Amino acid sequence: MEIIHTKSFDSSLKKLKRHHLEYDNLFKILDIIENVDDFKQLCNLPQVSMYGFERLKHDKNDFYSFNPKKTGGKIRLIVKPKEENVVEIFLIDISFDHYLDFDPKRVIYYE
Repeated sequence: MEIIHTKSFDSSLKKLKRHHLEYDNLFKILDIIENVDDFKQLCNLPQVSMYGFERLKHDKNDFYSFNPKKTGGKIRLIVKPKEENVVEIFLIDISFDHYLDFDPKRVIYYE
C-alpha cells in the first residue's frame, strides 16, 4: 500500500520524537501498512488490533486510528484511505490528546 504524507502529519511527527516508545512503534505500524496490498487487507490483519486500530465516530468517521503505545495512552496516529482508492492511505495527523486536538477541517494536504 502506498503511504501519502500530509503537512499536518509531518509537523506532528516532530513532536512525537519526545515520546520514544510511541515513536518506535509508529515505524512498526508504517511497516505493516506498507506491506499490505490494500485497505481491506489492512483491516483484517491481526497485527493492527494490537495497535487498537479503529474507525473514528461522528464527524470523523472517514478517519481511522492506531494507538502506538498498545496499552493505552492518549497518542493516536490518524489515517484515512484515499477516496475510491484502497491502495493508497493518507497519514493525516498524530493526536496527542485522544482526538480532542484533532479537527478534520484543519488538516493540510500537500498539493
